[in-house]
Amino acid sequence: MHVLRNALVPVITFVISSLPGLLIGAFLIERFFSIPGIGREIILAVERSDFPVIKAVTIYVAMATMVFNLIGDLLYKVADPRVRIE
Repeated sequence: MHVLRNALVPVITFVISSLPGLLIGAFLIERFFSIPGIGREIILAVERSDFPVIKAVTIYVAMATMVFNLIGDLLYKVADPRVRIE
């Protein structure tokens, strides 16, 4: 059990840092396979230079990244008791 807690820190880092990429990947898959959804609308907004939509999506992805990083920090506290949140 001791080794699992120490080995879990890099796994948490990798998984948490990969989650925003999955969001972007979903946008691209929607575009490639012509699935109607937010990904298609984002690509069309870029093609039309629709700046309010581009700004909104950028803020959405940035907020999602910050939330994932916060979750990762909280998981570090659970996985490694040496980590203190102050």
